[in-house]
Amino acid sequence: MFKKIALAVALVAASSFATWDYYKIPEAGKGTVKGQFKYDTDDPWSGWGINVSGRYVVIPNLELSLQSFGFASQDDPDGSGLTDFTFGARYAVLPEMVNIFLDLNIPFGDEGEGGYIGSDEWAIYFGGQFYKELIPQLLLGVEAGLDWGFEHNDFERGLVFNTGAEIGYTIKEIGLTPFAGIEFKYKLTDDEWNGAGAWEDNAGDNQFNLWIGAAYAINEAMAVDGKIKMRSGDIDGDATHFDVNFSYNF
Repeated sequence: MFKKIALAVALVAASSFATWDYYKIPEAGKGTVKGQFKYDTDDPWSGWGINVSGRYVVIPNLELSLQSFGFASQDDPDGSGLTDFTFGARYAVLPEMVNIFLDLNIPFGDEGEGGYIGSDEWAIYFGGQFYKELIPQLLLGVEAGLDWGFEHNDFERGLVFNTGAEIGYTIKEIGLTPFAGIEFKYKLTDDEWNGAGAWEDNAGDNQFNLWIGAAYAINEAMAVDGKIKMRSGDIDGDATHFDVNFSYNF
């Protein structure tokens, strides 16, 4: 029962480019469908969106996912439309402890509507994860990876190192899992405008994220969760993020 409830803690997709979660890959033939409403703000700017995600374990230890396909709208500047989404793959190298992953950003959204909608950038995010049940019902997940955006419109974004951790405690008697997480990003190389032979001196820029939330397992198949995330730093600036999710596990 604990493992099924723990699936409700699939909450790491708080950053703009993130894996499904930091935790154990389900059994072969299992999957999840998730719907999300999100809201982000940094006065006077704000944005909201709705999206759907899904994952399926095609063979033992190999999970494929399609994440965050949906619609978003922002103010100041105004923009709206269908958004970029992510195709992801995770493989359990050590099924009770270690995963490796590769995510691909699909630039489906219109960059002209603003970065909250689309980026016009193909990008990959790859790395590894470690997870462990520290004590009964207390689960820790840790991730480290590299975010590499490919050149587009004569612009190439600098390479970014990401590391994060999340911890959640499941109260089995009521199916509730409070959780908290942190993420740190560090830019390893400068942004470059190749056509102009110019670059921005922003290697060393960073970003810090902190989030708290809770997940509730309605039954062994359905769960709801929500969180608030605070972001600060040179990369993307400050913002506050809220989201609510409904998940169905099959």
